[in-house]
Amino acid sequence: MSLNIQNIIFKEEGQRIFSLTFFFFYVIIDYIRKNGGIGMKAAYVKCLYCGERFNRNDLNIPTKQVSARRYAHLSCWEKHQSEMSKEERDMEAFFEYVRNLFKEDYNHILTKKLAERYVKENNYSYSGMLKTLKWYYEKEGHDISKGNGSIGIIPYIYNQALEYYYALYKAQKINASKDVSQYIKSPTREITIESPRTFVPSPHLWLEGDDEE
Repeated sequence: MSLNIQNIIFKEEGQRIFSLTFFFFYVIIDYIRKNGGIGMKAAYVKCLYCGERFNRNDLNIPTKQVSARRYAHLSCWEKHQSEMSKEERDMEAFFEYVRNLFKEDYNHILTKKLAERYVKENNYSYSGMLKTLKWYYEKEGHDISKGNGSIGIIPYIYNQALEYYYALYKAQKINASKDVSQYIKSPTREITIESPRTFVPSPHLWLEGDDEE
């Protein structure tokens, strides 16, 4: 009888240990998941648009980096984009491009100051400045490290970029008005020529000819 009681106690204790082990294992897995994986620390930030704090390293929370140090929920950012004017979208796209272009060398304060000056004093647009940088660094292949993390080069190359895009626009307009069918070769028509046949005169014709001579 005492042996059965002892077995029951051991069984209950084993189940309790198993339950505790499973619980701690679940807690550890949940912590790793919420912190983006092993070795990733929680990085709590405030959403730029809704103000809610969240862990930007949580893989289950879609996140959008809005600026060098500011983050937002992806859904909040998408909602904000849909409510923005074209000029606001162009401005945000411009700063995002410059930030990604220069990476750790990006100087946001200087870039913002110069961009505002170029818009006000030079009558540049944010979309025009964005295309200027794309032409200069992507098309022409200039060294990004010489940009010193900002956009001081823009006034010196803006008109050149404008000429490039205008020439591209004209070429597209000209090509759009042309009938491309005249440049398409007609399909090749294959003609089969039979081999020539040798004419053999009938024997009686030759005989008739000999008789005439």
